[in-house]
Amino acid sequence: MGKKFSESEKSILGLFAVGRRFNYDNKEYMVIRADKPTCDKGEPKTDIYVLAKSESEEAREFKISYKQDNADFLENKMSDKRAQQIFGDDWNDIIRNATNSIRNKFYSRKLIYKNKYRHTDKGAITLGWKFEFVNKSNGELSGDMQLTKNQIIDVYSGTNLPKNKRNAIVNGMEIENSGVANYMLFEDEKINRIQDAVDKMIPIVKYAEEHPKIYFACKALNYYSYKNKYDGNRPLAVFVDWEVKDNKLSHTLVFDAPLLNRGNSAYEKLMSALETMGVSTTDDLKSYNVTDDTIIYE
Repeated sequence: MGKKFSESEKSILGLFAVGRRFNYDNKEYMVIRADKPTCDKGEPKTDIYVLAKSESEEAREFKISYKQDNADFLENKMSDKRAQQIFGDDWNDIIRNATNSIRNKFYSRKLIYKNKYRHTDKGAITLGWKFEFVNKSNGELSGDMQLTKNQIIDVYSGTNLPKNKRNAIVNGMEIENSGVANYMLFEDEKINRIQDAVDKMIPIVKYAEEHPKIYFACKALNYYSYKNKYDGNRPLAVFVDWEVKDNKLSHTLVFDAPLLNRGNSAYEKLMSALETMGVSTTDDLKSYNVTDDTIIYE
């Protein structure tokens, strides 16, 4: 999927070769600069930057966020810093309210997998759940974020991204706000002409008005006991506080510190508990040495 997306993105960028012409908003423009913006860490929101001039020498930037039609994720690496950029100082309450709105669904989840279940491998133990923005309800641990119009625009455009992502590098030069997208382009079928690409572009402000909802999805971050590895040090919206009580593996779901605890700390807590009990894999976890055996999937 990643390779296919990259190839499609390059194909669209190739349509905007310098010197090519297109019509937009009843004017003819000629491309004078086009590139994929980059930054020293991470990625800007703009996938394709196009600077064009009209016959009257009017310059116009088309900063395109390119999505394939089946794309779901809008923010799939949500951190406390990014959440604050979007929501301001109330970010903690907003994320916590979102996860609390589906609190019962978290409590109904299995946390220890002695056998494979759907996409969860045999031997997995859940450390917590990552927080992601998606453009449609996605999975069981999903809900409506209830964002304001301006917050929705920022999710799509990246208005409040760090300076290095807002002022991205285009053709070897730093261009102010080149990383802040102002158009969306969804490709539901292969686009072969520059004018077809332009005709499919939607101003982000208009797109936000027509799609006033953004959803969140919480995806499990697991430790795989047979492989002795886990999914990485991702921020967790809800984490599992594993510990030993009365010689049994016990757990608490923590909702009140969203994105402040990460995979590493949750992993260390789990490993400390397993080592105390002399447990190596999920094979060693039974109904008699787990406080709540309803979390075990067998």
